[in-house]
Amino acid sequence: MNNNQLQQLRQTLEEELATLQQFINDELPVDETELSAVDNHPADAATDLTTVVTELTLNELKEEEIERIKTALTAMDEGTYGKCAVCGENIPFGRLEAIPTALTCVDHAEKENVE
Repeated sequence: MNNNQLQQLRQTLEEELATLQQFINDELPVDETELSAVDNHPADAATDLTTVVTELTLNELKEEEIERIKTALTAMDEGTYGKCAVCGENIPFGRLEAIPTALTCVDHAEKENVE
């Protein structure tokens, strides 16, 4: 991977990080409406609960992606980005272009996700 490719990937990661952080900062708190069944029809309560759980799950996924991006940026700073964390082989640029947060080669990708 050459310097231009590395800078392209860094820019992609930094832009995605800024977007996710802005989204989280601008997002209104999860709407925790009245979930008691006293005044609400059970279907309304179920809808409200589903909405809350969905929003919390999406926020959690965004936080996890932020952590993956920060880890990739740290690897860039340390000079280890683009090398498989398991076997040390170079990760093809095409894989990094598709998944800039990848820290393993394709052969070790499944092991990375099992943790």
